[in-house]
Amino acid sequence: MIAPRWEQTTILVFVKRKEHLVSTLPRTRVLLRTGVIAALSLTLMGIVPAAFADDLNTTKDNTQSQIDSNNNQTSQDQAALTQASSALASTQQALVQAQADLAAKQQATQDAQADDTRLAAAATQAQQALTARQADVAAAQQAVADGQAKIQAQRDTIGLVAQQTAQQNTTLMSLAMVLNNFDMANLSDQFQWTNQTFQATQDAMDALVQAQTELQQAQLAAQQAEQAASDAQQAAQQASQAASAHLAVTKQAEATAQTAQQTFSTQVAANQKAQTDAQAAVAADKTKQAQLQQQLDQINQQIADAQAAQARAAAAAAAASGSGPSTGATTSAAAAQAIAQALMPSYGFGTDQWGCLVNLWNYESGWRVTARNPSSGAYGIAQSLPPSKYNSVGTDWLTNPTTQIKWGLGYIKGRYGTPCGAWAHEMAHSWY
Repeated sequence: MIAPRWEQTTILVFVKRKEHLVSTLPRTRVLLRTGVIAALSLTLMGIVPAAFADDLNTTKDNTQSQIDSNNNQTSQDQAALTQASSALASTQQALVQAQADLAAKQQATQDAQADDTRLAAAATQAQQALTARQADVAAAQQAVADGQAKIQAQRDTIGLVAQQTAQQNTTLMSLAMVLNNFDMANLSDQFQWTNQTFQATQDAMDALVQAQTELQQAQLAAQQAEQAASDAQQAAQQASQAASAHLAVTKQAEATAQTAQQTFSTQVAANQKAQTDAQAAVAADKTKQAQLQQQLDQINQQIADAQAAQARAAAAAAAASGSGPSTGATTSAAAAQAIAQALMPSYGFGTDQWGCLVNLWNYESGWRVTARNPSSGAYGIAQSLPPSKYNSVGTDWLTNPTTQIKWGLGYIKGRYGTPCGAWAHEMAHSWY
């Protein structure tokens, strides 16, 4: 594996320093070795690693700040999405109701149009019937007038006959008396003729009177029919006018419903767009969040690797100088905790879990890389049993705190979910 950039720089410094020591301090081999290792230790634990760690911590802080900001933006966008979805559902329901109302109004308009057409036709028929009845009345009135004229003419005829007969009879009687030639037979014939003529005329007049009576009855019936037709025509006209007024109302209601339906259709389209935009914003926020989290995990890994390398370098320097064991496993509890704290976010553990993890591994191993349980054989910071389980992370588990911590965090997450869950089990059973 290629060494990190700062390790490459450190090696370069080490080589230069070694050359300098060779050229300026041509002493024993032991002194050269001791000086070189001391120089390496100073380099690894000094300016270059510190500057690199500072840069990583700064980058980490910036990334975390971006994550927090993106979380806030995601919350805002999610709230906007919820609001847009609610508004969309509301307007969609309103649109369905408006469409149903429009359909009902359109049906009402169709029914009113049919009623208006039917009643207008009925009014026309009633007007035609009234016109016909009025013609019947006029004809009856003319017939009555004609009958009255005939009766009057017949009366005039009877009067004239009577007058002539009377005059004639009087003259004949006077003349007979004067002449003493009173011919009763002749006079009787004259009276008989007169009576027959009068009777015939009287019969004609009676027939005319009867006809006039019938004509008057017909006239009355025609007038009654005309009145009935007039009443029917007025009723039909009023019904037609009411139907026309109702049709106008239903058309206005239909127009209003049509406007409402169009308005809700526009709102639904706008709310659908708002929902789509909000969904896109939330998706973008989540994508950015995943990228930022991946970036943060990489930074935490780099920090953990740097701290592990620094711990190994310190152990190597101590071993080279004779101040510690040669296993290179003298990482301090503080250094191991720094590695664990850097790695926790990549396993989904928040800062609220840190205290539980510290308590757990304080109790189990004191955060010592080489801690071994004499009874069970559990080994390392996480007290893996058997220790070979560490191999699933790395073969350097014997002295590498990072390997042990990664395995331990993975084990906790898989079995207990969180460090606090593992610590609760530890307190209850004295093992985890």
